[in-house]
Amino acid sequence: MQDILQLLFPSSCLICKEAGVHICASCDSKITRHLSPRNLDGVPLWPGAYSGEELTQIILLAKEQNNAAARNFLVHLLVQAFMGATADSASAESKLTGEILLVPIPSSSRANRKRGYRHSYLLVRELAKELSRATALKVVASELLQTNRKIADQSALNRQERLVNMHGAYSLVAGASRQRFQGNRLYLVDDLVTSGSSLREGLRALRSGGFSPTGVLLAGVST
Repeated sequence: MQDILQLLFPSSCLICKEAGVHICASCDSKITRHLSPRNLDGVPLWPGAYSGEELTQIILLAKEQNNAAARNFLVHLLVQAFMGATADSASAESKLTGEILLVPIPSSSRANRKRGYRHSYLLVRELAKELSRATALKVVASELLQTNRKIADQSALNRQERLVNMHGAYSLVAGASRQRFQGNRLYLVDDLVTSGSSLREGLRALRSGGFSPTGVLLAGVST
């Protein structure tokens, strides 16, 4: 059946359009993986890959065109990031008990309405499914954060302006409670980090509600 579907609807590389696969070997080789963790406001940040031209194209396809193959590739990178985060000691797996909570960085309501879907949540939901299969642990995707005001376009802002623009922009959703989380690990998740302003605001909002994030998982990180 899969062979027939391939004949009727042949795959092509998301980046260079070569027929046969969603990400060809040549394009895949240009995406650098196996990165070391970084520190963000006292929390380890685990990226899946560096964000070059190829990965940027994939992120845009997933975010702006709801491309399932692109989203699956980002999930693959996020799984690698998670495995790196939990492989820091030989007994890491034994420390994972109860739920593992994955929290997406929220997009604005305006962006969600324009797209017709919630990219951040879809990404984290698929990641939770994949990690549940890969680890046999209970992994839950939860939209604990929401935007509570209009956020200016950050593309033309410098690092300090982005921090000011994002400060206080997120809050916990109604009913979010630390007591309802029956686990010991919570990861904030995003597709890409540049200045880190959105992630810092996410960490601030979670901490203000009594949550203690274990780390940040990212598909890509700027060099």
